[in-house]
Amino acid sequence: VAILLLIIACVNFVNLSTARAVHRLRETGVRKILGAGRRQLVFQFLTESVLFFLISTILATVLYQISLKPVEDYLGHELAQTLVSKSYLFVFAYGIILLISIISGAYPAWAMSGFEPAATLKGKLFTGNLKGQSFIRKSLVVLQFSISIAVLIAMIIVQQQVSFMKNKDIGFNKNNLLSIGSVSWDGKGRSFKNELLNQTGVESASITSWIPTQGAGYMSKEIDDPGHSGNKIKVWFINGDLDLAKTLGLRLLNGRFLDKAFSFDALSEDSLMRMNPKEYEQAAGLQSSVITSYAAKILHVHSLNETIENAKTTPVGIVGDFNNESLKTAMEPTLIIAENSPQYGGMLIRVRPGSEKIVMASVNKLWKQFYPDKLLDEKWVDDMLNEQYKAESKLQQLFAFFSGLSMLLAALGIFGLIVQATEQRVKEIGIRKVLGASIHSIVALFSSDFLKLVVISFIIASPLGWWAMNKWLQDFAYRINISWWVFALAGLMAVLIALMTVSFQVIKAALVNPVKSLRTE
Repeated sequence: VAILLLIIACVNFVNLSTARAVHRLRETGVRKILGAGRRQLVFQFLTESVLFFLISTILATVLYQISLKPVEDYLGHELAQTLVSKSYLFVFAYGIILLISIISGAYPAWAMSGFEPAATLKGKLFTGNLKGQSFIRKSLVVLQFSISIAVLIAMIIVQQQVSFMKNKDIGFNKNNLLSIGSVSWDGKGRSFKNELLNQTGVESASITSWIPTQGAGYMSKEIDDPGHSGNKIKVWFINGDLDLAKTLGLRLLNGRFLDKAFSFDALSEDSLMRMNPKEYEQAAGLQSSVITSYAAKILHVHSLNETIENAKTTPVGIVGDFNNESLKTAMEPTLIIAENSPQYGGMLIRVRPGSEKIVMASVNKLWKQFYPDKLLDEKWVDDMLNEQYKAESKLQQLFAFFSGLSMLLAALGIFGLIVQATEQRVKEIGIRKVLGASIHSIVALFSSDFLKLVVISFIIASPLGWWAMNKWLQDFAYRINISWWVFALAGLMAVLIALMTVSFQVIKAALVNPVKSLRTE
């Protein structure tokens, strides 16, 4: 984006420099008559260009230093390298800027030094070999507006994708769900949970090995693919107590949830340790589980209460699919198994809406009673889920800022050109007004040329924007479809900005009294 903005700025410099040439015609002609060669004139104009860039660079360096701390605060960390942290970076940056100033100043310098002395002393700009200058300037306007429209398209699509990820139904109720980070419960986990359930505003709670955003599960296992012999399927396991599905708010599609009334729904760690290897193998195969709809499809589970040999579990219920990882990652087959009293893991707490502050105070008070020497790591799950897309959110904000900046630069470029155009055609405007032309018709006449350039820019930018953003969206397993209205909106905004910019200056020129416009010097 920085490179694109620099290109737009350089295009403005080239266009405005050549537009300013009309004010230096006589100066250039006199210099040539007095013996100045073209090489000397090119050197003069190039020197002016380099000085412009040098002054801008000094100002930019000061702004950079001033804005460094706010930018680091925005990013959430210090920058490992800055412009002044390494001397070679500073020299490299200034060297690049010097090169850009020479490249950007080369065409205006060559064009302004090529005027014929006789023509320049008469104030004539477009003679002979300069006919193509208008085409070059228009091409540069198309380039900068193409970049601006492409950045605008990118901004809209990034905003849509971020909004989609934050608002997509992920299969469980993320709202009013409080989490406590993984900790060793020291044999007091069940007591802590029971005390918590007695507090005002707590609807349910579950000790679990899985906390949203912290991995796909507590373990994974590769088992034989029943649909394709020789293939393996990775299956993820989520372990928690019997209230996990209820606390998450999972949707039961078939069968039942895990229940303490059934002996194999939840095995205790103590009972498993007392079993001999044969009993343990048998118990592991009989352990009940709740599986997702996607897992049932992949594992060909057509009926419940039948053991999946490879997975060593017996499904008793099927729940709706839920995303146990970021939406950047495709859904995996997932099985939920239960343990009576987990000794290690986090906790999920379902809070009654409106009771958030009360529950957080209760959790803190109980934590100090049960675990005075342990740090309480509590977070709201919806905040944790949004945190997954922090980079994309920052990208969207940056694109919004730079999109506005690129449009501003493009509008400044058009403004400079329309100022020069109205100055050259001031007598034409006066004659048209005398002959009865309205301000509206004069604005339409001047606007049409520039609007054509914006339309051409839109035609160029749209496929490029679609291609670039389609490539970016490939990084997400779940993504939006790029809609036609995104391009229409970007094009309309570019047209409106160009129209407002042109209209402002043309109306100003059209309001001038024709007597003043038509009088001779």
